[in-house]
Amino acid sequence: MIIVAIGTLLAKWSILKEIHAEIVNKYKNKEPIYFNRKSFCDILDIQQFNVVTFPVACLVVIICMITTKRISFMRNKCYGYGAPPVPLDFLSHLDRKFAAVIFAIIADELFGIVQQLGESSGLNEGILVKFLLRIFQVLIMGFRFYPILACVYINSIVTLVCATIYAWLDYSFTIVTQGMCYPTYYPTYDEYETNTTDISDKLDYYGTGSALIAIELCSDIPRYLCLAYVSVKLPAMLIEKIYNQRKKHLTEENKMLMSLTREEKLLLCISHPESPEMLYVRNLFRSANERPRSEILFARLIPKFIYEWRDDFQFSTRVLCLYSSIFFLLFFVTVDACVGILPILNTMQPNLQILVESIINLIDSIINLFSNNGDNQDPVSLTFPLPNLVKSYYCAVTMTVTIIVIQLIVFLANIRRNLLQVYRGDDSEIPRRQRSQYVTYATGNFHFAGYFIGYLIWGFIIIAFFSTIFCISIGAFITFGNVKVLEKILKFILPSLLLVTFKVFLNKLLAQYVFLQHYGDVLALDNRRFFMIFIYFNFFLDAFLGFISSILRFVKSIIGATFYMCRLDYSPLGRKLETFDSGFSAYCGFIHTECTHRHPIMLVFVSHLFSELRKQQYSMTHIDLDDFPLEEKCAVEVKKTSKYIRKWRLAVFLVRNPAIVFFRKTFLKQLCFEDLQAINDVDNDNQHNTQRGAAFYIRQMAAQRPSFVNEIDPAQIIIQRF
Repeated sequence: MIIVAIGTLLAKWSILKEIHAEIVNKYKNKEPIYFNRKSFCDILDIQQFNVVTFPVACLVVIICMITTKRISFMRNKCYGYGAPPVPLDFLSHLDRKFAAVIFAIIADELFGIVQQLGESSGLNEGILVKFLLRIFQVLIMGFRFYPILACVYINSIVTLVCATIYAWLDYSFTIVTQGMCYPTYYPTYDEYETNTTDISDKLDYYGTGSALIAIELCSDIPRYLCLAYVSVKLPAMLIEKIYNQRKKHLTEENKMLMSLTREEKLLLCISHPESPEMLYVRNLFRSANERPRSEILFARLIPKFIYEWRDDFQFSTRVLCLYSSIFFLLFFVTVDACVGILPILNTMQPNLQILVESIINLIDSIINLFSNNGDNQDPVSLTFPLPNLVKSYYCAVTMTVTIIVIQLIVFLANIRRNLLQVYRGDDSEIPRRQRSQYVTYATGNFHFAGYFIGYLIWGFIIIAFFSTIFCISIGAFITFGNVKVLEKILKFILPSLLLVTFKVFLNKLLAQYVFLQHYGDVLALDNRRFFMIFIYFNFFLDAFLGFISSILRFVKSIIGATFYMCRLDYSPLGRKLETFDSGFSAYCGFIHTECTHRHPIMLVFVSHLFSELRKQQYSMTHIDLDDFPLEEKCAVEVKKTSKYIRKWRLAVFLVRNPAIVFFRKTFLKQLCFEDLQAINDVDNDNQHNTQRGAAFYIRQMAAQRPSFVNEIDPAQIIIQRF
């Protein structure tokens, strides 16, 4: 893979050398700076619409449709074949790494389309038409990788051969188009006419050497690594598939697995003792200290207080695909922000200095309006000399990327924590699932990935803006020693902040050592007389401090919303209004959908039933039980003694959990359907009524029928979702 990527970069370097030489020659001769594309570029790519690989993609999709069976619709037609292929199962663990690499490439393509939104439209092209064309371009981009994902999901020899041929064709076409037709930093004639590039500023800043070529090749390393991975992985999957098909002397277990689909194989793998779902079930009644540590070496190197790696949990394919797209998008946004903006900072510094001075004069007038200056004081001219903007901008971008990456890692850990909480019915962070909100959860699940990407981009822009201001201020202090405008602002703000801080500290001292018993260990008043006097005078004093506190509250909310913009699990609106936050609602929909379809206990139970069913079916039609090993024979043949052992264990379990007796089939048959639904409806909009109904039913059944259940623990009546 690395060798293929290096060869690709060398091929692009040889292509870019000629273009760079042409651009530099025109730059030195004061000619219009653009390069002439090859004649075949207009034929291969009409308005950046891929006319070569798109027909091949359509053909591969048709082949996938022919080889895909219908599940429920008109199964008796065409032997059940002919259905739209599934590109990816986002709720499973099938081909997670391969899908994550594909989505990383898609993020790169999507960033290129977003960059085109800033270009000026043609004379006969309106804004609406322009955005419709971009939407159509996004759909075509998705259709470009749809055949590869569909072929890998079907996982047959025919589809893998088609995917391999298509991937190599697309890889070759990408090298040619991105190298000869659409290089990143070298404008074409059309771009020169629309003035969408600033190549002269880049050449002034980076020079006429090979710096631009090196920057473009370095920024292309992740892209070509992913493309090389896809091009190498597909032939490897094809060879492995052919080897498994031609393998002889298979065991009976492997013969049975060969007749199953990929979904059925995945469901059977859940019953494996070392699967994450089975480990979760085994660790249900273990505390965090009793739970065994991960067997992965990298997981053991990470301290527990930073992140605890758990073998009983795996992120779904959707989360990995989303995070691969996010990190690639963050990389390309950062590179574009540095390479594109740094050349124009030097030319903009004098104009920015004039703008800053006008803003300073406005701030000075506002401060003088609210401050009481004596008439004999001479006005002091406020200045704010700008430091070197390039260094400050570098620091700001580094700070922004660091904050974003930390927030993304924390958000990933919170996704796991919230999923584990919802698994066990804990609604302390994620609101409890309600039946009336099912449609809202579904629509929120649709928007989760898109909202996450959009919030990340806006969070990057806002954090970069404030980080730039902060770094410029610090740079001015370091460079010039003192800045009068900042000193005046601090003199205006600090007295109020010190007063509020002193008041808060004084209140804590009085509360702990004067007004509470046992120095704050007991929430009971002491010195009641002095407490009433203090409350009386504090009532009027806090009216003035409340004005300052309200401003601080507003500032803190802005800072919090800025830092947590890319976090969908945090709502800046607060607990009472978090449902009005579209991002948080999308996150709740994603969590509840994942919990419904990926609950470990449910998957283990279904996998166990399915494995037993398939073993019985296969043993009846194909093999004799004498051919099985001892452990397999015990799994298929049910001994009579095991029935008595199972019944004895059931009796012991019911004695220890008496409330479950009344939820068995014999008792529930006596109820009507409405009563059954009321008892089992844990997603009822009023959970309190559901719990009361279950408790009332248990007491009623206990009174009607004498049994060994004498006392019912109220703690056993609580129903939780598992």
